Amino acid sequence: MREKEAVKMDCNKIKEYIYPFLDGQLDTQTSGLVKGHLSACPICSLELEQEKKLDSLVRSSIPKENAPYELKEEILKQIAGLGEKKFRRFISPVLKPALIGITGVVSIFVFLSSINRPFPVYSETVKEHIQFLQGSLPMHIASEKPRDVSKWLQAKLDFKIMVPDLSYQNVDLLGARICSLKNKKSAYITYKKDGHNISAFMFDAKNLKFPTAKKVTMNNKHFYLNKEKGFNSALWIDEGIACVFVSNLGEAELLYLASL
Repeated sequence: MREKEAVKMDCNKIKEYIYPFLDGQLDTQTSGLVKGHLSACPICSLELEQEKKLDSLVRSSIPKENAPYELKEEILKQIAGLGEKKFRRFISPVLKPALIGITGVVSIFVFLSSINRPFPVYSETVKEHIQFLQGSLPMHIASEKPRDVSKWLQAKLDFKIMVPDLSYQNVDLLGARICSLKNKKSAYITYKKDGHNISAFMFDAKNLKFPTAKKVTMNNKHFYLNKEKGFNSALWIDEGIACVFVSNLGEAELLYLASL
């Protein structure tokens, strides 16, 4: 009886079971059928051995270090979304060469996490703004002169920077720093108006997909407005550069300053 069942488990069928078989996820009966076919088919048996070596190589190439919590959380979400079987099928035929070493592994997760997902511009800029308010993000350059700050930033970045001069609106420039928004190098400029801090972020918007937000037009500029954790945000694109103002100022006042 076992021999007749084993014959039915052909090579195409084995490919569907080989990864669950490696992970010990098959029931006793199905596992027996797979073993029966492998014992009689040298081609499938060879493929199984290659997969075992690949798994072993990947495991041995990963440094034994604790990953940041955010990275762990993101990886788990992606794997859960794909499903174990679908995930293995995706990486095995297409990305096997990239799996040699930790760089390949990280590249896969970065690739998966970027597919059709908008750039988290609002949450990232609000997070930076809060950290600044808490005193954990010192300025790299402290100056009230927009020209000096623009010159300093331009030397650090590979895109055009022009620091807005809002002094005629009683907005004081405090300084600037270079920050990283989801590994995207950005300019971070800080202002203050009537006791309210304003954070201005500028970065290259090329090929970025932004989240859906309320759209408003003012002074011939198109703005995307959002509110998160009690802070208003105004985003607009100017010659390929994304600009974001974040503050606890009212939405209308923040929008007005951003439109100048």
